[in-house]
Amino acid sequence: MIDTATLFRKMTVENDQLAFRQFYDHFFVTLFRFTCSLTKEREIAEEITHDVFVQCWQKRRELTHVRNPAVYLFVAARHRVVDHMRKQSSNRNVQLSEEEDYEVHLTPDPEQLLITNEMMGRMEEAISALPPKCREVFILVKQYGLRYKEVASILDLSAKTVENQLAIALRKLTKAISFTLEMEVSRRVKI
Repeated sequence: MIDTATLFRKMTVENDQLAFRQFYDHFFVTLFRFTCSLTKEREIAEEITHDVFVQCWQKRRELTHVRNPAVYLFVAARHRVVDHMRKQSSNRNVQLSEEEDYEVHLTPDPEQLLITNEMMGRMEEAISALPPKCREVFILVKQYGLRYKEVASILDLSAKTVENQLAIALRKLTKAISFTLEMEVSRRVKI
């Protein structure tokens, strides 16, 4: 297991390029998926993700105080996405829209491998149908494994709000999935 805090310290304090490369390799895919889920555009997400890492290297001496590099990356990426959306909307004050659909891709773990592809598709549909804040909280906590305080810092919310949004998300997902399961069972029984 990679000690990202040590890599980050070596990168920021010791100007260690190898540590930066390992840090980049460790976080790139995760951060790219996050930005892609917000922008819905692969090229833009890739550019933003690269920009975040370039900024990390360029400002490394100013980042020695950062205690949690992962949270720093998510916050920086989210800010860049919001900036990009503002620029795209002719400099109007734009936030992530409630109406936007974000594509969600779950990374399978051993537990998820037991679930059928069809069920995974339904789960992704249910997650996509969540309100944006619930969806963001759910993805950051459940997919990326961040703590409530970390998610609160990334989304500029209180930890209690994160907890409440996750509870709402889980309640809606449970209802949506149990409903689709009931439909599937009744459909198979009639056949």
